[in-house]
Amino acid sequence: MKVFRNSTTALILALVVGLTTLGSGCEYARKVIAKDKVNQGAIKYNQGHTTEAQEFFVSATETDPAYTTAWLYLGATLVKEYNKEIDDAKKKEIAKHALEVYKRALTLAGDNCVNVDNALSYIAVIHDDMKNFDEWVRAMETRATNKCTKKEGRAQSYYSMAVKYWQCSYEQTTRYQDKALIGKDDFHYRNMDYPAALPDKQKAMACTDKGLEYIEKSLELDPENPDTYIYKGLLYRERQKLTKEESKRKELDTIAVKIGADATELQKKKQAEAAEKKAQEQAAPKS
Repeated sequence: MKVFRNSTTALILALVVGLTTLGSGCEYARKVIAKDKVNQGAIKYNQGHTTEAQEFFVSATETDPAYTTAWLYLGATLVKEYNKEIDDAKKKEIAKHALEVYKRALTLAGDNCVNVDNALSYIAVIHDDMKNFDEWVRAMETRATNKCTKKEGRAQSYYSMAVKYWQCSYEQTTRYQDKALIGKDDFHYRNMDYPAALPDKQKAMACTDKGLEYIEKSLELDPENPDTYIYKGLLYRERQKLTKEESKRKELDTIAVKIGADATELQKKKQAEAAEKKAQEQAAPKS
């Protein structure tokens, strides 16, 4: 399943080169020292010495607090650190620190869209890791609507939100499936109309509605993504599971089947285009 994490380009730490226009001699020296610390930290990070790298990045932020790159690199080490942490309390503490660091980087990024998108992407990733669903949605919304986010990134952000809302509904409807009907009718009606189950049904319906809202936004930006059509069809299947009236269920089934067929055709088209491109590259004269 394609999710946002897989589509987000990881922050690759590399040596920082070049100097921006600098002011006074003291300011110049401070910026040079901070850049040197980031360079040393990048070397340590690439060697797998995350703790040592983090120390250099912390020192760089203290030397030049306005140096956005140092904050971004520090954030990367913190994400790596909490991913290794097994103690829940410590993990949350480090993740909270990472969020603060990326938010600081975001305030310093200005019009540098590469830095802005890195910060926004990682803020979303951290909330996702910490299972902060509402905060994750807000972070993804911010990324999807930010002027720095390219069209492809916006489409992917909306797609990821749609997938997450599908998961939300699927988790509820799966709990109420009739085991006797699985295999005969995987999309059978889920009886969730009694008082104890109504909150779960309402949650599933709300998640399905939001998922379809975001899937349409994604398709508006990128109508050629087969995966988006697949999840659109799955979201209609969730509606089918939550619908009792048989005529409406049949209507939803027809819609889902049609969307699935469209996804298949689009996938075939993309595979044919990829095969043709590969054939052309192989046939091209070698220099």
